Amino acid sequence: MLRLDKIIKPWKDAASLNDNVNLYGFWNETAFLTKSGDIGMILSVPGIDYESLDSTSQEYAVKRLEAALKSFGPGFCVYQYLFKSNRPEIPFEIYDDPVVQTEVDHRREFFASKRDHLYQVEVFYCVLLHGARSKTGIVAGLGTLINDPAGVVEELRAQFSSSGMKTLLRAQIEHDVASLEQRVQAFIRQLGDFMQIELLNHGGQLRFFRRLLNYDDW
Repeated sequence: MLRLDKIIKPWKDAASLNDNVNLYGFWNETAFLTKSGDIGMILSVPGIDYESLDSTSQEYAVKRLEAALKSFGPGFCVYQYLFKSNRPEIPFEIYDDPVVQTEVDHRREFFASKRDHLYQVEVFYCVLLHGARSKTGIVAGLGTLINDPAGVVEELRAQFSSSGMKTLLRAQIEHDVASLEQRVQAFIRQLGDFMQIELLNHGGQLRFFRRLLNYDDW
């Protein structure tokens, strides 16, 4: 006998894709807010040309990055995402000099014949600051009873609800955003002399998150 409940059980257990994505929305042009109450920013990190550096220069670059990452302190998490894609588009300039342009055309043809064996790597850092109410559980809720009694009530209510959403105060979010912006800008300044780090705006962050869920370019 064919039981329908066994067939649809995996579908019910999987739930909707939105339930597995913690992103809630964008707080401002450069910061996003999660459903669990965390604030984050996305950095595009081009890296450095390590192949042209000797061992001493490579070690210096690593130490600089290590020191910059330590500046975030407790409460911050830095996640690294690497996108690797094949058949990259290689940019070429157009020159007025016919001799130079001929050599450039030859170079373009050479790389076009090798495109199936070429790839590009993109590195992104997601800097996340855990909010005051991002921790879940009854123990975590009772731990903030004195400083945030309203938050305790909401946390305890959430433990017996099917929703994973948090109730946050605007003042708390603004405080976390200011702290995150300060640390991120300090991180960018520390590495700005040899690494052009870009803080993604609203549109850039949205494209980044879409790429995490959609592997095909189309």
